[in-house]
Amino acid sequence: MDAVVVLFWILVSAGCAWGSGAIARGKGYDFAPFCILGFFLGIIGIIIAAVLPNKSEEQGSVGASNAEALASYKKLLDEGAITQEEFDKKKSELLGI
Repeated sequence: MDAVVVLFWILVSAGCAWGSGAIARGKGYDFAPFCILGFFLGIIGIIIAAVLPNKSEEQGSVGASNAEALASYKKLLDEGAITQEEFDKKKSELLGI
């Protein structure tokens, strides 16, 4: 009976580890540290990962999608598909200037 209880808690800890790591990864943080946190703290690790702010939504940072969009607009500018004014306008919108 004791082995069953130990196995149960190992499985619960592994689930909490995976859960907190997956939540943190979805918010832009590293998987491994939160996986370890979830393993040892259980549901508290999941709660900590859940309340973290998204890294991509932090003020003053340009998200990866904005950087990709800016690169595609630069390519259109270089190809002559859009004017410099159009590029500058879109750049200001994407950078929040």
